[in-house]
Formats: sequence, structure tokens, C-alpha cells
Amino acid sequence: MMRRQQTGFTLLEVMVAVFVLAIGLLGMAHLQVTTLKANSTAGLKTQANILAGSILERMKANTTAAYAKNYDILFNQGTPAGNSVSDTDIREWRAALAAYLPAGEGQIVCGNFLVNQPFICTITVRWSDIQIGDENTNYGDYATSTMVLESAI
Repeated sequence: MMRRQQTGFTLLEVMVAVFVLAIGLLGMAHLQVTTLKANSTAGLKTQANILAGSILERMKANTTAAYAKNYDILFNQGTPAGNSVSDTDIREWRAALAAYLPAGEGQIVCGNFLVNQPFICTITVRWSDIQIGDENTNYGDYATSTMVLESAI
């Protein structure tokens, strides 16, 4: 009895191996993209924190103006055009927000000054950020991220 020789089985094995390898490479590419987006988001959060701390330090250096609520400014308010130190600080801060954060904007809201009470100010920074994606968002969707810093001056 003569044995028949099999043909084509090795080619099928190679095709399955290439398919499995391709799926693995796609998984690695997805992981790399997710890591890059997370790194970008972390960088923007760090920058927002630095910028909020920057204006807070300027306010602490100019407490008289801070107590007079000269630093208070809302998101929808225009940037002040005056020449006072507080106006210059706010102008420079808002310019830095726009330069370092995508669609970056900020607001400062301080409470009322009371003797022997802490003077609390809330600094809020908003910017547009790419979402990494979860069950409610798609990869690459933009959403507003917010960072709030509350401190006593």
C-alpha cells in the first residue's frame, strides 16, 4: 500500500501563525496609543496644576489686592486691561493658560475677607482634552477637563 503525501497543511499552519501574530501586534499598537494619550493627559494636568499654583503665588505676593478681590475673575469675563499688578498678573496668567493648554481658561473666586479668618480662594482651570475612552466615550473624543485648587492666602 502506497502512502499518500499530504500537501498544503504547512501553509495553513503558517497562515494561522501569521494571523495570531497580527492580532498580537494590533493589541500592542492599541496599548501604545492608549499609553500615549494617557501620558498627554497627565502632562496637561501637571501643566494646569503648575499654572494654578503660579497665580496663587502671585496672589500671595500681592495680598492687599487679593483681599480687595482684585484677582476675582470668571470664565466668561474678559481679561482686565488695567495697569495694576493684579491686572497684569491675570493677563499673563490667562495668556499662559491659552499658550500651554488646549482651549485653556481660568477663573478665580475668593471669599470675603474677615479678620482672624482664613481668606479662601478657589482657582479653577479648564481645558480641552482627548478622552482615552471608556464605555461612554470613543477614542479621540474631546471633553472639558477641570482642575480646582482651593487655598487660603
